Amino acid sequence: MIGVLLAGGLTGVLFGFVLQRGRFCMTSGFRDLYLTRDATLFKAYVLSLAIQSTGIFALHAAGIIKFGNDPFQWLAASVGGLIFGLSLILAGGCASGTYYRIGEGMVGSLVAAVFYGIGALASRGTGALAPLTQQIQAPTVTLNGSTSLYGALGVSPWILVAALWVVSLAFLLGARRTPAPAWRAPVEESRSRLWRAVFGRGWSWPITGAAVGVVAVIAWLTSISTGRMAGLGITGATAGLLRFLVASGDVGALDWNSFLVLGIPVGSFIAARAAGEFRLRAPGPARLLQHIAGGLGMGFGATLARGCNIGNGLVAVSQFSLNGWTATLFTILGTWLGAYLFLVLPARRAEAAQAGAPGLVHGD
Repeated sequence: MIGVLLAGGLTGVLFGFVLQRGRFCMTSGFRDLYLTRDATLFKAYVLSLAIQSTGIFALHAAGIIKFGNDPFQWLAASVGGLIFGLSLILAGGCASGTYYRIGEGMVGSLVAAVFYGIGALASRGTGALAPLTQQIQAPTVTLNGSTSLYGALGVSPWILVAALWVVSLAFLLGARRTPAPAWRAPVEESRSRLWRAVFGRGWSWPITGAAVGVVAVIAWLTSISTGRMAGLGITGATAGLLRFLVASGDVGALDWNSFLVLGIPVGSFIAARAAGEFRLRAPGPARLLQHIAGGLGMGFGATLARGCNIGNGLVAVSQFSLNGWTATLFTILGTWLGAYLFLVLPARRAEAAQAGAPGLVHGD
């Protein structure tokens, strides 16, 4: 148990630290493509995919890791991804973003994480939504007899890895110096150069993408050291932690993934505290209800699609799983739809109401 705690927990701490310093949230990355046409975080995401794909396929070729069976449940991946994406906007962050924001003092993110676990528990095992989940997951298909993108195309996976690198290098070559982000922490000149590089300001997207990709590869190695043959994952662990707290109480049921998830807010807290960015913040009643609804939807959608933005969007996409790619594409579409429904439309209504309000007449 100590080995599992250290392997999973320390990986989670490292992951949470990187997420906080890079402000790496896929909700922001996907949403900003639609709202502001800003691809900064999306570029970091693509670079992280290129690095993780290179690492895991090299480890696979060396016989160090094995990829498990990943059936292409096309309907569940599509519906689950869409629900998950819609829910991200309400929850205010993706699965990993929710956990790292807990470490920054966001009470709303903690609420979203709890209801994320409730939604996931209700959608699996003997949960109330489990029959619906199983029914939607039933349809499966293969393309060219395969459930992977490279198998469907009949090419080597290294061709697709190279394609990710071509896109990443194009982003890197086209990068331009941009102003410091608005959330930049004040730089203390009395600090060492190393401290200022790590904590004095937000990381650039190339550093963030590289760091996330490296941590994702490290996660495979620390995971297999405990007998778990998989990479990063959040949804199942969230449900498992909630089950442990309210039902089983069996410490032996906690695995590498459980301690990974617990380590993320710890690493984020360390980073935020050192950078002077930690502050307790609680949402108002209306926003709190959105966190609850978003968390429940995230749990159901991620369980249906067999992965969240990490399990599908980061890990399965790096393996070129058809299920992971489909779920992630629909997550992006769901994020855009959610941004329109919950951000754009309310803002337009507010502007219209303000424009149509009668002006005050002097003497009234």
